[in-house]
Amino acid sequence: MKALSWSATGLAALAAAAFLSACDEKKADAPAVDRPILTAVVQSRPDVVLDFPGTIEPQISTQKAFRVPGQVVARNVNVGDTVHKGDVLAVLDTAQLKEGVRSSEASVTGAQSQLTNAQSVDDRANALAKEGFASPAQIESASQNLAAANANLESAQAQLAMAREQLGYAQLIADYDGIVTASNIEVGETVAAGAPAITIARPDLRDAVIDVPDDVVGRIASGDVFDVATLLQPDSKIEGKVREIAPSADKLTHTVRVKISIGNAPHVFRIGTTIEATARHTGAETVLVPSEAVMSDDGKLTVWKFDRASSKVVRTEIEAAEGPGTSYVVKSGLKGGDLVAVAGIHALKDGQQVKLVEEVAR
Repeated sequence: MKALSWSATGLAALAAAAFLSACDEKKADAPAVDRPILTAVVQSRPDVVLDFPGTIEPQISTQKAFRVPGQVVARNVNVGDTVHKGDVLAVLDTAQLKEGVRSSEASVTGAQSQLTNAQSVDDRANALAKEGFASPAQIESASQNLAAANANLESAQAQLAMAREQLGYAQLIADYDGIVTASNIEVGETVAAGAPAITIARPDLRDAVIDVPDDVVGRIASGDVFDVATLLQPDSKIEGKVREIAPSADKLTHTVRVKISIGNAPHVFRIGTTIEATARHTGAETVLVPSEAVMSDDGKLTVWKFDRASSKVVRTEIEAAEGPGTSYVVKSGLKGGDLVAVAGIHALKDGQQVKLVEEVAR
């Protein structure tokens, strides 16, 4: 009976071990639970017409200023005048500047006389030294005086050159052919060095300048084509291309300045003219993706796109810019109707099996 009892116990242990092994096998064979995710539908909307008022401004404009202070004795141009390279725009009183030149010329003459005397003394000392009538101290003193006289002459000549240069600064000269767009000086007025005096602009290179709301500027990119027309002749349009978009919005108006190059446009598009700039309509749709679905990795924008066929998420790179509200305007990588994950996006893995909890229309 004792041997039989031990055998029953052993059989029970073997049965328990077999049961646990079967449970482990069932756990190993059990399929992985799909991760639930919250998704949003990528929206596509008809492209809106981008139409903005603006003005014609020169691409190249120079604000001229006198480099020396003085009293204005002549202003040869007015706003709107055409000037040519080398034209004298305005002149300062040169009495003090000419006096400075004369003083510097006198200093040069005196320095030249001192140099002549020092050269004579040095020559005489060297001649006496050869005959044994001059001491080494005398020779050294004459040589030092000659060197000092040379230095004084060079300094006086430099001062004269500077005085003559400052005399030239009393005239404001046009650097290129252009149009006077502003004048800040009057005859008889005393101006400081560097104060804005006259502004000239090149008339051949012009921009149509518009201010775009910061929630819309994301739809505009460098190189985009606009139709530009004056308010007086709205049917006479010319083509322009975006050449510059300001990096930040104005803090007061919340608009971003955009410059559209119109090159050497017809005369009707003169500087200061009010215009209307309209983006070319391509018939395309605007694709919007929620900002909470977008990840930034080393400057690249990516989303988790849901593949309906495999029920997996795929990391997808997109080209997009900030759009209206809390969304991005997508240029490539997604299309309307796609599903993207909008929650727990940093915990997902590429190719991971998922289960949709809800599709949120955004």
